Amino acid sequence: MKKSCLTKGQKVLSVILGAVIGGFMWRCRGEGGFGSSWGLYSVGLVLMLFIFHFYSGKKGMRYEMIPLGGLMLGLSVNGYATVICQLAGFVESDLNYSGKLMDGVEPVMTIETYKGLNVLAPVSTVSGAIIIFLMAFTFIPLFSFFVLSLFSGKKYRIRDYIIVIAVFFISQTIFKATVSHFILSAINPQQVQYAALGLKEMGFEFSSPMKAYMTHFLDRGWADDIPFFENYYMSIDHVSDCLAILSVSLYALIAKKDKYTGFGSLVLNALVALASTSLSILSTGGLSTGIHEGVDLPDWFIKISDWGVWEYLTGFFVGLFVMLFLAVTADKHTENCGADETPLFENKTLSFGFNFVLTVFIFGVAPARAIALRLAGLLENLEILPDKEPLATILIVVLSIVFGLFMIKIMKKNILDNGLNAFGMAPKRFAQIALPSYLAMCFVVYFFLDDFVITRIKTAITVPLMLITSAVIFAVYSLFRLNEKKKEN
Repeated sequence: MKKSCLTKGQKVLSVILGAVIGGFMWRCRGEGGFGSSWGLYSVGLVLMLFIFHFYSGKKGMRYEMIPLGGLMLGLSVNGYATVICQLAGFVESDLNYSGKLMDGVEPVMTIETYKGLNVLAPVSTVSGAIIIFLMAFTFIPLFSFFVLSLFSGKKYRIRDYIIVIAVFFISQTIFKATVSHFILSAINPQQVQYAALGLKEMGFEFSSPMKAYMTHFLDRGWADDIPFFENYYMSIDHVSDCLAILSVSLYALIAKKDKYTGFGSLVLNALVALASTSLSILSTGGLSTGIHEGVDLPDWFIKISDWGVWEYLTGFFVGLFVMLFLAVTADKHTENCGADETPLFENKTLSFGFNFVLTVFIFGVAPARAIALRLAGLLENLEILPDKEPLATILIVVLSIVFGLFMIKIMKKNILDNGLNAFGMAPKRFAQIALPSYLAMCFVVYFFLDDFVITRIKTAITVPLMLITSAVIFAVYSLFRLNEKKKEN
């Protein structure tokens, strides 16, 4: 084993900080304004900046890999809240359902909502656990592949990543149209039967949910209007995504002969999935059904079943497992401790175009969206504005354009004039500046905009958790940087 440029203490620190930073960012991503893929771009970006802070000494760790890694985390995400209740032993109709369930099957309960009578239909908790594991297996597939490919010792070009993205989405689409329906029927036949009942309730004569799905292929909006069908639709997505992840790993194993990335990314996805499935038990802690049936749950357990805690811990384990995997396996690829400041492309025009589009989108548009939506939301909550639109959209456009103009000036000087990378500095030095700056921006946007989250400190358990995490990140990271500066001097 070659000597690593990281000490054991630095490795331990990278794992601890990676975990709390991951938790902080994933919870930010769950608040309005960040949301879905947009929030995950920010999570991926921060984790890449953090990785570069510790591991930028490997050849090929160029600046462009930072925003590209951020993009990878947000590309493959799917909605998943519709299936989370299956560990509690039921699926929701989501819409008014007045018909009967199968013979001899009674609802867990019915709830009056603005959509009508929402029926909670019983399913096997074992089937539910499998679905949730498959769902969580798809949280970071392209990101885990991308990160490990940087440390694999194999040479990956931009075209390889384009191929990987194409393999993922093409195979995902093929599986949605074929085997995923049969796999879901084997895993959770009750869910498929309820989807069929929902179709019947709405007067459709499809011979099976698969036939209905294929008739309205890739039309999520249509599925939302059928009782029980959104659960079916999203479950098909999760099964298909898992199969697509296997296809991506096969690309690494066959085309690149890269066992480290091919098998390692599967291990990372499985670790995240196991942790998330376990956490899902907490998210149903306020219920007495399914896995908790007959269990007298203490008040503190029910309290920490808050959805925000589930989000926080999901990010915590993502950061923990990614950084732990690198700490254990990446030594032989990081021993030189150098700095790769060379541009990704020799052609200056191509380098400028690639860097401009990627940097403006990840560093500009994504955070601009969060800032604009939450600032406009704050003005709406303070009743200064009747509605956050159109101000939010205007701010997104203006902030993105201003950042784009700024980047044109910076990149023209560094890339076109001087032949350097986008910011004209070593990737590690860039990460040292950008990481605390981006985290500080997220802190302000999360706590002090929109509905002023910090005022919920006594009512939402995640608020003090996030404040404590922020203090830990600030204190530990500051001490680490001071120690680094002493060594540098």
